[in-house]
Amino acid sequence: MNVLHLTVVLSTLLLSPIAVHPLLADSTNTIAQNSPIDEPFCYMTTPDGKIVDLGKLCEKRPASGTSQTCIPGSNIAAKVSITNVNYDGNFLSGQVVNQGCKIVKNIKVNYEVLDESGNLIDNGFIDAQPVAIEPGKSAAFRGAVVAGAQVRATHADGQE
Repeated sequence: MNVLHLTVVLSTLLLSPIAVHPLLADSTNTIAQNSPIDEPFCYMTTPDGKIVDLGKLCEKRPASGTSQTCIPGSNIAAKVSITNVNYDGNFLSGQVVNQGCKIVKNIKVNYEVLDESGNLIDNGFIDAQPVAIEPGKSAAFRGAVVAGAQVRATHADGQE
């Protein structure tokens, strides 16, 4: 309900200098006459008198406290980003962030170890902890890897 009140107040404040003049010019013009929707619950009037349905903005948001939108679909690698990667010569560590719309479980961060010439000498994965990550949340990973000239995290796998 707070989102509705905020939307109405902001719409009124932002559009009132623009929208008042057209509404006063034709007082017989009502909202229902211009609207393609019978009675929109949440709307605004544009300067040219058209009604814009703001129903999606007025929907109740999840209580996650984040305004970030989530990435839908089934490709876990696209929904889990790998950040803050560090290789100290023995251990590969970093974080994974769930940018998906659902909880992701059993995330494995895949990596490659390369020699001085850029040839692949080893690869593997490191489990992220905690096991289940809610949308918008992160988990850490850290594991021992074979020494190489370059170690890089390639992608993450998991299950929804």
